Amino acid sequence: MTIYDAISAALYPYNVDDALIEKVCIDSDMSKDSEYSKADKLSVAKATIAILRNLITLSSESDAGYSLSYDVNKLKERIFAIATDNGLADVAEEFDTRSRIIDKTALW
Repeated sequence: MTIYDAISAALYPYNVDDALIEKVCIDSDMSKDSEYSKADKLSVAKATIAILRNLITLSSESDAGYSLSYDVNKLKERIFAIATDNGLADVAEEFDTRSRIIDKTALW
């Protein structure tokens, strides 16, 4: 399995243009044709999150008679899950869609 294949698998069920995966690999200093190993897990997770962030701004698309639509909240949940699984706390916090109760009693 190559780095490209690993990113593609991590993106599943979302499909993106091959050029986007290639660009993210270049931006992340990874060769898309390199063999994937466990040492690449964090880099692949970051690349996957970068691609999924792009999909958030695109809620739907259509081309040549077919159309796709994306649930923005599900994309955020997917990013949160990937970030949490890979110890990316800052990214996980940014995409945490769970409800929170904030104690403001100290302000009284």
